[in-house]
This record gives sequence, structure tokens and C-alpha cells, in this order.
Amino acid sequence: MTDHPIRIGFGGGCHWCTEAVFQALRGVTRVEQGFVRSEPPFDAWSEAVIVTFDPASIDLATLTEVHLRTHASTAAHAMRGEYRSAV
Repeated sequence: MTDHPIRIGFGGGCHWCTEAVFQALRGVTRVEQGFVRSEPPFDAWSEAVIVTFDPASIDLATLTEVHLRTHASTAAHAMRGEYRSAV
């Protein structure tokens, strides 16, 4: 494990469902529930998880791929406003 874990936010679904996906990955050291948003003009909040990981054990590309494959970023459901896809 490195001395400098990295944190990244992934939005795109219910906290609990998203949290469980990332907790199961080797190299992920902590998963917190929260909200993320970007800079204007796309600054709406998204329900998210904040993932802390060891880059020596799992890389950002793998985490991003897991995120993109485990939520429906284009689904037109009633919660789309809150469950916006985000990184």
C-alpha cells in the first residue's frame, strides 16, 4: 500500500447499491456516501460515493470502468435528477 491513497467521487445511483460495488474491490480502502457536483454550467448535485483507493493495488482506469459498467447512465427513470452520472 502506498502512503498516499487517492479519493474520487462516483455518482450514478443509490448510495447503498453503489457503495457495495466498490467495497468489494481489492485496493479500495474506504467508501463513503455523499454527493458530488462539478463546475457550472453542469453543477447539479449527484448522489454519489467517495472512494478512497491505493493506486498501487487498483488504478483509476479500472475504478472508472467499474463505475461505467455498474450503473445505467442513460436510463430515463424518475430519479435521473438525483442519480446523475458523475465522476
